[in-house]
Amino acid sequence: MDARWAVVARLQNDLVRVNPGSDREQIIERAIDLALSESRTQQNPDHLYRDVLRNAKYTFYRSKQRGQTAWARYNGQFDISFAEEGVDVTDHGATVEEEVEGGNLLRYLRMAANQLGSVGVAFLEHLANGKRPTEAALAVGISRATAYRNIAALRKQVDAWTGEAA
Repeated sequence: MDARWAVVARLQNDLVRVNPGSDREQIIERAIDLALSESRTQQNPDHLYRDVLRNAKYTFYRSKQRGQTAWARYNGQFDISFAEEGVDVTDHGATVEEEVEGGNLLRYLRMAANQLGSVGVAFLEHLANGKRPTEAALAVGISRATAYRNIAALRKQVDAWTGEAA
């Protein structure tokens, strides 16, 4: 048996034992994708197993950090600019008008979240506190698919609020 398939089988066994929606589950899923890559030429299954898990952890946490930064930027908490020296992140204070407008939008979204079901508002609050959709879904007890459907519904509400409805 090819070393990659031995590693995939080992990772699938690991996947059965983790909590659904956890960081570990997502890391193992990424590791399976990496192990299946045709470019992996590692012949020793133990080395390949450690290698794909290490790479998957790195990409997962890097992606998570970038997602949190993007969410903060989307929320208007930070101004991010790119310079020759690197990335400059500055926290800016909102004006009174921006705070009022943001508060009105949040109230509007809470009303829309009430339409999503019994956990809609709690799900929205987790997202507003910086959790990723899968983490928010796990926290309120809904599936990832439902979480992404809820996000799509909330995006439609934001588009309607801003006048960009399609």
